[in-house]
Amino acid sequence: MALPRKYNTLVINALLAVVICLVINFSYLLAIREQERNDFGAAPDWLPEGKDASHTGILHISPDGYGYIICNDFPDAHTDSIYVTSRLIRRLSLYNGSELKVIARDSSTPEANQQMWRLEEIDGVPFDYGARYDRPSDATVMTLQLLFYLLYAFILLTLMTSGARHKSSMKFYLTRTAYAIVIAVALWFLLPVMRPRSGQLVITAMNLPTVFPLDIMKCSFVLVFALLYGRTYQLIYQKEDILLENERLRYNTLVNQINPHFLFNSLNSLSSLVRDGKNDDAVAYIDRLSDTFRYTIQSEPHTTTTLGQELEFAGAYKYLLEVRYDEKLFVDIDIEPTKLGWKLPTFSIQPLIENAVKHNTITRAKPLRISIRTEGDYLVVSNPINPKLEPERGTGIGLANLARRWTLLTGRNIEITDNGKIFEVRLPFIK
Repeated sequence: MALPRKYNTLVINALLAVVICLVINFSYLLAIREQERNDFGAAPDWLPEGKDASHTGILHISPDGYGYIICNDFPDAHTDSIYVTSRLIRRLSLYNGSELKVIARDSSTPEANQQMWRLEEIDGVPFDYGARYDRPSDATVMTLQLLFYLLYAFILLTLMTSGARHKSSMKFYLTRTAYAIVIAVALWFLLPVMRPRSGQLVITAMNLPTVFPLDIMKCSFVLVFALLYGRTYQLIYQKEDILLENERLRYNTLVNQINPHFLFNSLNSLSSLVRDGKNDDAVAYIDRLSDTFRYTIQSEPHTTTTLGQELEFAGAYKYLLEVRYDEKLFVDIDIEPTKLGWKLPTFSIQPLIENAVKHNTITRAKPLRISIRTEGDYLVVSNPINPKLEPERGTGIGLANLARRWTLLTGRNIEITDNGKIFEVRLPFIK
């Protein structure tokens, strides 16, 4: 039993989230290396191979809180002390007079004292950063980050694909993009990270202002992928729905034209022409009837056609109706010649003519006049309102269908005006 399409989308999003999570964390060892550059527990990469950077001395803390380790083992250095910041003294709970074994590095300021990089021993006892701060293992951090990026990717992918099949407009996509950016930033603050100095496991919001560029890069990669995938997803299903809608329209139009009611009216009109001896008109009627069938059957499921081609089909359909409603139905066409090559969805005009005929009374006393014209970037179809007491049953290819297809194809809506006297539909051309 096949799953509904929305569940298929969720499954695909979950699989994509797994793939993204594995891809961006494939180089996790590089991420650990990046953190170790600022981690007291790591060997400094600035130390030349084979050189001992460990020094032992007595800590002297000044009244201002900072301290110096007075050492006697600086054979190559210009100073005999190592500077210790007040922050480290507080963080490591160091005491005045303690004997410390440390790793030092040069200061960024020329001629300044070296600074403590890593504390190795206090009074001859090895100092354990992990035990002091209950530092989690790398495997724990890795697992938490994998779970975070998995959830992070799934949330963004689901946000960008949810509802995209039925909302093909660029406005919808840009709105979802804005939501995705806001959510991505909010989730980034919840990313589990390890503080480089203490080794504490915290979320990014608790580690500010310190941030890890690699984590920002990975989160940005997931966000960009989700945005691109969301747009691709939207366009794929938009095209699929348009093709499906066109096929359904072709089928419904063909069924409507060969249903008994349509055939009866067409044959009745043809019979009247023959009985009246209007053989030329009968031949013309057969030709136009043939044209309507040919256009419906032979039209490929393309999304658009030119206004000129659409008018040819509408003209054939109009002729059949004008013969049927002799001197009671008039279709006025006023189209600028320069716009005959402009694009619009197939089967756009015929449903509007049919809609007007279906819902209005047509008699010699109250003839129906339909206007088809161009106004700027719009094709306008209008007619006076004279409703039937018993409207005909719908065929499924009317105004609602046209409006849905137009939105799918162009991302724009048709404009409908009904003021009780005039019914008007404005169709924006595809540029």
